[in-house]
This record gives sequence, structure tokens and C-alpha cells, in this order.
Amino acid sequence: MFCVETYLAQSPVHGVGLFAGQSIKKGVILYKENPELDLHLSEQALLQLEASEQAFIKHYGFFDVTRNRWHLSHDNIRFCNHSKQGNISLVEDGRLIALRDIDSGEELLQDYREIKTYEGRNLKD
Repeated sequence: MFCVETYLAQSPVHGVGLFAGQSIKKGVILYKENPELDLHLSEQALLQLEASEQAFIKHYGFFDVTRNRWHLSHDNIRFCNHSKQGNISLVEDGRLIALRDIDSGEELLQDYREIKTYEGRNLKD
């Protein structure tokens, strides 16, 4: 669940992106996982879904090695694009923080390499 205002817009990085709807100071928590709303599936449960559903979860979600489950957030965090110079970062308990001051209107970007299981994706940046 977002702790700051965000919005979706066309991204110069990739298709649709997630943007700050307000100025955000370095160190501020932008996002907290919500286990009651987010989807957590075992590998077995994922494999029981239709191929298109599996592909959606694998594209917009990630495999959480701590829980040994596929994770799909319920909200627009799935539109956060990748950059090796991300301005947000994952910390414990599924929280995301600002790595530096972020201006209102700036795209929120995460370095996907910090997600341990982000294997097999084409990371261009």
C-alpha cells in the first residue's frame, strides 16, 4: 500500500510507469506490503493457473524466497520500472524507501537486481 501519492503515466523507460504525485524526502517509506490484499502463491498453486495467469504473475510479481511464494501486489507498484540507478529501494518486510529526494512528477524506479530471484529478465538499463 502506498504511503505517498503516486500516479501512472507514459514512461520514457518502458511503457507505463509509476510517478511521484508529491515531493518525497530521502529515507521516507513510500510503500508497505499488505499481506491481507497482496497475493502469495506456492509454486504448486501457480502451476494450477492458466498459462496466461501464470505469465501475468511472473511479469508483474516476483518469487519471494523468504516466503517461498510467488508475490503479486494488489496495487500499482507493479508498474514501477527498472533502472540500475533506481531512486527507491527494497528494505525489510516488503517496504520501499526513497534513496534520495524525489521531485513530484519524477518516475519511481527500482533496481530489480535487488530482488534475489529476478533471473531471466532482460534488464536493459
